Amino acid sequence: MKTKLALLIAFALVALASSVRADEITSKPSIFVCGDSTSKNSGKGKSGEPVAGWGTPIAEFFDSAKVTIKNVGHAGKSSRTYYDGDWPNVLPQIHSGDYVLLVFGINDGATPPGLGDETVMQKGVPVHTYGWYMSKMAADAREKGAHVYLLTVTTRNIWSNPKVKYRDATPLDPLPADYDPKLDKIERGTGGGKFTQWTKDLGRKLQLPVFDLTNFCADKYETMGRETVNHLYSDHNHTYVPGAEIVASSIVSGLKAFKNSPFIAMLSEKGQSLPVADAKYVADNSAWAGTN
Repeated sequence: MKTKLALLIAFALVALASSVRADEITSKPSIFVCGDSTSKNSGKGKSGEPVAGWGTPIAEFFDSAKVTIKNVGHAGKSSRTYYDGDWPNVLPQIHSGDYVLLVFGINDGATPPGLGDETVMQKGVPVHTYGWYMSKMAADAREKGAHVYLLTVTTRNIWSNPKVKYRDATPLDPLPADYDPKLDKIERGTGGGKFTQWTKDLGRKLQLPVFDLTNFCADKYETMGRETVNHLYSDHNHTYVPGAEIVASSIVSGLKAFKNSPFIAMLSEKGQSLPVADAKYVADNSAWAGTN
């Protein structure tokens, strides 16, 4: 009898300990990275070196004891195809207190433009606008108690110069004698910058914080110079590992810049050491910043 009682007590203690551990696990928030191949990528680039999206190295800037990074990006996806194909599997994983980073636009050339609720028939199927898909994912996540942050589209390795014609970042002809590298300018967002602006407009409309990743990286890249930046990319979209790390660090700098940023307390020493982005790159878009 005493043996049975002792066993029952032991089982109860084990069950209690397991329950406590489960509570501890579920109490740690997650940061969901929702994007395309610029956030999640694998394989080898044209140089033979591995490529990566920023959603992989960004984990190094956070303390794994305080937060979990869930990179649920998917190469080749637009806001529409991600919402239709990936979002039904991602949304159930999101819980109250989690964080969602949304960034699309690289592959949205076929997505109807703008932020409106109108639809366009494509191959006999009604298709919504870029803004509609982004709004729907943001609303879904917020309804579950998650905090949504919008990032403007990642900067592509596409350059221009009044004296030179480039294919992405490579001159098509020998550089002229009067070539001035200071005149090299990088593209600032797909669609002539429209997707960057739509994301900013959407943030104001929905009162969601926005980090202007497009122009933050563009300014950084123009300071670094075209030739240096070109070595970070396999093509005009996809970064090698060092390039992915630069984009990831840029995003962390941006996340630190929000008023009452909840991300600061979750950072690793590496993340804490990064500078805070200038205020011109962030828009809190809420009377209660940090509580969206």
